[in-house]
Amino acid sequence: MKRCVIWLIVLALSLVVALPAFAQTDQRCFPETGQCIVGRIREFWEQNGGLPVFGFPTGPQQAIQIEGKPFQAQLFERNRLELHPENSRPYDVLLGRLGADRPAQQGRDPFTFPKSGQQSGCRYFPETQHNVCGDILNAWHANGLEFDGKRGKSEAENLALFGLPLSDPQTETLSDGKPYTVQWFERARFELHPENQPPYNILLGLLGNEIRDAGGPPQTIVPPAPTPKPLPPPSYSACQADPDPSSAPNEPVRIVSIDKRQETVTLQNVSGVPIDLTGWHMCSVKGNQEHPIGGVLAPNETKIFPGPPGNIWANGDLDDGELYNSEGRLVSYWVDR
Repeated sequence: MKRCVIWLIVLALSLVVALPAFAQTDQRCFPETGQCIVGRIREFWEQNGGLPVFGFPTGPQQAIQIEGKPFQAQLFERNRLELHPENSRPYDVLLGRLGADRPAQQGRDPFTFPKSGQQSGCRYFPETQHNVCGDILNAWHANGLEFDGKRGKSEAENLALFGLPLSDPQTETLSDGKPYTVQWFERARFELHPENQPPYNILLGLLGNEIRDAGGPPQTIVPPAPTPKPLPPPSYSACQADPDPSSAPNEPVRIVSIDKRQETVTLQNVSGVPIDLTGWHMCSVKGNQEHPIGGVLAPNETKIFPGPPGNIWANGDLDDGELYNSEGRLVSYWVDR
C-alpha cells in the first residue's frame, strides 16, 4: 500500500512538471492534415477567421522566397500567411496575394477582367472598376483583419483581409468540373454555392491548394504602367491646405480611403513599379497634422496605415486628406464628404 501511495505521488509530480512544458510548445495540431500552427501565425489564424477563412494548414512554417526575399510563411488550404517582423501589429502577419497569383498561374491576367460601372445596391470600387453585390458583399463585410478591438468589422478591416475586387461576378468551371459564379479579390476567390444553406452558400476558394497542386511558384502579373501624369510644382507647407488640390494626379499613389473613426489611411500604388514612401507626407487638412506612412508599396499594392494613439483626423467635422511625395509635390487628394 505504501509503495502504491509513493508511486501515485511521483506520477502526480511528473504531471505537474510536464504540463507547463507542453503548454510552452504553443502548438495547435490538426489530424485532418497532420500539420500544426504555432506562435504568431496561430494567433493570427484564430483571431481573423480561422477555418472558414484560411482552411487547414497544409504544410509547416518554413522559409519561403517571396518576391525574391526569404520570409517565414505557412501555406493553408485557402491562403498563405507570411511573417513580417519588420511591421508593427497586426501587419506583422500578411496574407499572400493568391487571388492575383492563381489566375496568373493559369496564364490569365486578373487585371484585364471586364470592368463595370457603378450599380445600384452594390459597393463600387473605382480603384479597380468592379462592383461587389448581394451575398458576396455580405460575406466580404462579415470578415476582416481585426485591428481595433471593436465589435463588428469595418470596411478598412474587410479590405485588409481580402483586398480589392479584381473582377465582377463571373461563371467559371472549378476543380470538380462544375460551373460556379465566382468573384476574384486580391487575396481570395468568393464562390457562390446555392446548394448550401447560408452562410455556407458563399465559400472561399481553396487557392492555397490549387497553387500548390499546380506546381512551381506563381507568376505575379501587374497591370501595365500607364503614361504617368505630370506632378504639380512643390506646394507642401507643413500640412496646411494646398492652394490647388485639383492639381493632384492621384498617381503613382492614390488615397483610397480615410477612416477617421479608426484613424487609418489606405493607400494604393497604381503604378507598375515599387514606390518608396520614405519622406512622403500624409496630411490632415483640418488639423494640419501628419499621419505616419512609410515603407515600400509594391506595384498595385493596397496598404492600410494605422495612426498613432490619439486623434489626427477630425471626427466631428469634414477633414480632407493630402498626400505629398518626398519633393513636396501633391500626389493625391481625398475629399471628405
